[in-house]
Amino acid sequence: MFNLRIIILILTIFVYKSSIAEVNEQKILKYLQNFNSLMSDFIQVNNNGDVLSGKISISRPGKVRVEYNEVPLLIISDGKKIASINKELESITFYRIKDIPLALLLFKNFSLDNIQILDYSDIENQLRIRLKEKNKMSEGFIDVLFEKNTFTLKKWIVFTNKVNKTEVLLENIKLNVNIQNEIFQIDESDPRHPIWRDY
Repeated sequence: MFNLRIIILILTIFVYKSSIAEVNEQKILKYLQNFNSLMSDFIQVNNNGDVLSGKISISRPGKVRVEYNEVPLLIISDGKKIASINKELESITFYRIKDIPLALLLFKNFSLDNIQILDYSDIENQLRIRLKEKNKMSEGFIDVLFEKNTFTLKKWIVFTNKVNKTEVLLENIKLNVNIQNEIFQIDESDPRHPIWRDY
């Protein structure tokens, strides 16, 4: 009888924790699905240990602007393509949005139809969920971390593979604020002469 009670207790705890985990997973997905815009200061830690800071602005769908304090680098997405601009060298490089793991956060596609939950953890005051786009051949995935008590988005970690990662710690985050669309216009920040802008 004693052993049976222990087994029942263990099963009850397991089911309870599993249900809480499922509720928190759904809460995180709903949070990521519902916001329209985001502005935040950030601290970025690169895979090589370099630490940078700056400001990030996101306007869904697909628009992002990242400005760094320490380096003359500006990253802009207008919803169709991403431009990496070196203001000091006056150079610009273009990328496809779908080729970067961060694209996961730029679109409101957080449903289990197209998002795979790779892992979830609830440790002390931190919730962490690991997400990957389904049907995407790359090794990239994202860890999104929340402060549990306040349910505040605190950090994301972008993995290009299991070894290489970029951590972004968010500070003074603001959701659903009005962001002027002009800051996402690549032409406005393109350092090249207009005659060379046929891209």
